[in-house]
Amino acid sequence: MAGFLNRAVPVALLLLAGAPMAWAQAPASEEARAIEFGKEIFKTKARCQFCHKWDGTGDQGYGGNALSLRKTQLSREQLTEVVKCGRLSTEMPYHDKFGYTDKRCFGVTREQAGADMPPEANQYLQASEIAAVTQYVFARIVGKGETTYAECVDFWGKDTQQCEPLKP
Repeated sequence: MAGFLNRAVPVALLLLAGAPMAWAQAPASEEARAIEFGKEIFKTKARCQFCHKWDGTGDQGYGGNALSLRKTQLSREQLTEVVKCGRLSTEMPYHDKFGYTDKRCFGVTREQAGADMPPEANQYLQASEIAAVTQYVFARIVGKGETTYAECVDFWGKDTQQCEPLKP
């Protein structure tokens, strides 16, 4: 307890004095790391860009007709559920290994879903990976307008031929 007070009092004094706090920058750094982690899961493990395209515009992808993540009206909670559980009666795969072993996904089991069962993902995701993908999608894709050259370079990590048509 004494150790806590020794740290808390100087912090409180700095806050009262209006001094800038070095630790105030930590959440931004943590958030940036989480977004980058989500981008890597989006690209490599979940391979979302194969259907939704790298920029989230959707339309015809390798996996079929995918919705635009840029124009989605889903909330964070709803998007998290879709990544976790897929979409019944569609080609959107589920990424939760145990999603349909109990009723955690849409209140149904594999047997109850029957022919409406979504496909299994190529790789399952941990809860933290699902959360990171959702965080990435909301930070970098949802609600964005036209795709930009800077977004392309950010996604691919370098100037690639993929980005050429977007060059200013």
